[in-house]
Amino acid sequence: MSEPLKIMPVEQVGAVSHCMAHPSSYAHDAKPRWSYADPSKKTIAAYALQRLEAARATDVANHEKNLAAIENNKLVRQRVEALMAEIGMPARWSQKDTKSRSRFPKSITMDSGYLDDLRRNVKTDDGFSFATMTYERLKTLYQQYAADGEREAEEATRKAEREQQRQKAERRANIEMASIILRYSLDIDADWFAILEHLRGKDQRLDLALAMQATRGDWSEGFYRVRDAFDRFTIETTEDKDIANDIVACLATEGDCRDGRVFRDTRWSYDALFASISDQQLVADAQLAYAKSRGDE
Repeated sequence: MSEPLKIMPVEQVGAVSHCMAHPSSYAHDAKPRWSYADPSKKTIAAYALQRLEAARATDVANHEKNLAAIENNKLVRQRVEALMAEIGMPARWSQKDTKSRSRFPKSITMDSGYLDDLRRNVKTDDGFSFATMTYERLKTLYQQYAADGEREAEEATRKAEREQQRQKAERRANIEMASIILRYSLDIDADWFAILEHLRGKDQRLDLALAMQATRGDWSEGFYRVRDAFDRFTIETTEDKDIANDIVACLATEGDCRDGRVFRDTRWSYDALFASISDQQLVADAQLAYAKSRGDE
C-alpha cells in the first residue's frame, strides 16, 4: 500500500523583485551617513550589487528549503490526476459561451474543477525560475552601471592627476620666473615676453639664434624675424663676419625651394650660435622664456 501523501506548503520566493529597477535609485542608501557629498556612481553600483546578491542568496536559500515540498506536491498531483483518470473523471468540460451575442455561440472548454483545486492548493512552483530571470536581468544592468562608474572613477582620477601636474608645473614656472627676474634685476611684474625681450638684448648672437629658431618653427610669413635680428647684428670680430656671411647666404634663399630649415642646417645654425655664447646660463634662461612665451611648456 502506498504511503499517504499530504499537501506541503511552498513559500514563494522573489526577494530580487524588491530590488530597484535601476541601480541609481540606491543613491540615497549608498551615501555614507558621515558624508555630505553625493556618492560616486562606482560607490552606488557597489552598493546596488551588494543588495542584489543578498536578495539572490535569500531566494536560493528559500528555494532549497522548498525543494522537498515541491517534489512531494508533484507526487500529490500525479496521484490525484491518475486517480481521476482511473475512475473516468474528465479533465476538461465544455459549455456554450453564455456571454456571446452570436446566433451560434461557440463552446468554451475549461479544466475540471479538481485541476483548478490542484493548481490553487498544491503548489509545485515557488517562483524561483522567474526570480532567476529577474536576477540575471538586474545583474546585467547593475554590472553595466558599475562599468560606467569604474570608467568615471578612472577619468576622475586622471583629471585629478592632470590638475595636480598642472599646479606643480605652474609652481615650477613661478619659481623659474622669479629666479630669472632676480638674476637680471627685472621688474617684478615682467611676464615671459618681457623677460625674453630683455634677455635677447643682452647678446646679439642670442638674439639672432632665437630669430632663426622661431623661423625654423614657422616660415609661413617668410624670414622677417631673421632679417630684423640681422639688422641689429654688429660685426665686431672675424667670427662675427663669418656668421654674417653665412646668414646673408641663408637669407638669399628666401622664396626658393628652401625654407626655414636652412637655419637649422647651415654652418652657423641657431644651435651653433647658442653653443658659441659664453654665458650658457643666459642661453638657458632665454630658451626657457622662449618656450614659455610660446606656450610650449
